[in-house]
Amino acid sequence: MTIVENDKPSPISEFDAMQVDALREIGNIGAAHASTALTNLVKRTIMVDVPECFICKAEQLPSTFGNQEEVVVACFLDAIANEKGAILILFPQEMAKSLSELLIGRQPTLNRDLDEDDMAAVAEIGNICASAYLSAISQFLDQTMIPSPPAVAIDMLAAILQYPAALVAEQMDHVVVIKTRFIYEGNSYGGSILYLPDRESRRLLLNKFGLTQ
Repeated sequence: MTIVENDKPSPISEFDAMQVDALREIGNIGAAHASTALTNLVKRTIMVDVPECFICKAEQLPSTFGNQEEVVVACFLDAIANEKGAILILFPQEMAKSLSELLIGRQPTLNRDLDEDDMAAVAEIGNICASAYLSAISQFLDQTMIPSPPAVAIDMLAAILQYPAALVAEQMDHVVVIKTRFIYEGNSYGGSILYLPDRESRRLLLNKFGLTQ
């Protein structure tokens, strides 16, 4: 577990280690469901694991995902339950292109830009992943949780993360980030599925593990 506070490790003010471990376990369950859904969708084995879980201040979220100038493809959806959380799926451009080509049935082409068909395919892939991810959490909490229609964007990482950071800042001082990694045909891609539970969903998750805040 990594704790980020002013870019340096520091004591946790809102979560303890057991709570973060519990949320990471939920991330593992959701990632397994997303992996199965992706594999079934594109007819190729795609693994999704959870190599890292960390806590940061909401306003620090954009600076904790590596190269801020990297251009990524993002799929953002609301996670609608009694309250509204969010889920953000980040794909490296090359992986987004590869998944799109698999889904559309297009021959792989080097050095081409993503077009409208690619973006539509990424929206479908993101929707399937988010639905599978939230389904796992819904079953665990025994409450209905559905994704909104996806919004897809391609931009630098820093710009993409500004909106979810602002959304989280409205509800809490700190956020638990569950990073994931896509493994496809022997290659590892540093994408992420970022689940931002609303306050009530987070309370229910922790209660399920016998933990309280």
